[in-house]
Amino acid sequence: MSAWFVRTVLRDRLRRRQWFGALLAVALALGFLALGPAPSALATTPKPAPQSAPAVSGSRYGAFDVFYRSVGDRLMQRSYTEGWEPAQDLGGVLRSGPGAITIGGEFAITSVFARGADDGVWYREYDPDSSWGRWLRAGGRTFGAPTVSCAGSGRPIVYVRGTDNALWRRSEAGRWSRVGGSFPSDPAAVSDGGGGCLSHEDVFVTSARGQVWEWSGGTGFRLVGGLTHLAPGAVQDLDGRTDLYVQGVGADRALWVNTRAPGSSKWSGWSRVGGIITSAPTTMIIRRAETDWRPTRIVYALGADGDLWEARNFVGTTRWTWREVP
Repeated sequence: MSAWFVRTVLRDRLRRRQWFGALLAVALALGFLALGPAPSALATTPKPAPQSAPAVSGSRYGAFDVFYRSVGDRLMQRSYTEGWEPAQDLGGVLRSGPGAITIGGEFAITSVFARGADDGVWYREYDPDSSWGRWLRAGGRTFGAPTVSCAGSGRPIVYVRGTDNALWRRSEAGRWSRVGGSFPSDPAAVSDGGGGCLSHEDVFVTSARGQVWEWSGGTGFRLVGGLTHLAPGAVQDLDGRTDLYVQGVGADRALWVNTRAPGSSKWSGWSRVGGIITSAPTTMIIRRAETDWRPTRIVYALGADGDLWEARNFVGTTRWTWREVP
């Protein structure tokens, strides 16, 4: 075999490889242009602390605020009017998720409570005339997250699971008292659907067996049923209907809801909303004065990705929509 023949064969092979490589590069380029980069999912920024439940509050004018504990253990606020406003850092050193309430109408006062580094309950208040006040200590001791409601005089009433696992309450006058019971998870006070106060105190707790119980003022504890291992979330609409939300157990981890009609003592039964939540849920009902605005149920919880997620439903319908809070 001549040297000329060998050089010719090698040169042809090299050209074919170069041609194939060029075609492959073009194909890859076209494929990249056709497919494009994978769209990046929304992510809550700053990132929420894992398994730390958020809080939501608002008035009956439609605007509302979501509060959560960040991975840096600071209190974050997200306000929503016609869209999400940038996150506001309210500081603090949180050891739990927050509890929040807005009391009043156009000039409403918002109060946010959380467990501090000393295991006591701390809070900040927003007054439209003076913006956010400084952090104040509400006392008490808890190893979990506080929850808050109001009844009577229109001042916040705070509930916690004490260091003895019993339900404790801080009255409108600022005094702590032991309600009783023994519970492995945090309580959830029923909030009003539009910036007002309830006619009576109403709190839900979860037993060691995972059953949901209700405490209503001086009537003691009553069994609701269901099965969950986290704190419930509850809200009462202006017409008196109560919605109760929990996370499913085991591999389910979906959002479930139970409803009680106005003036009734019976619950409709549990129904599955769906999704995957990794924290206790929190909820409120949005109402506006405009005739074209439908009352809307909203629920917030951390999702499987650890970000903050929202579920929405028009009152009276069965369809829910989910979206991630950026």
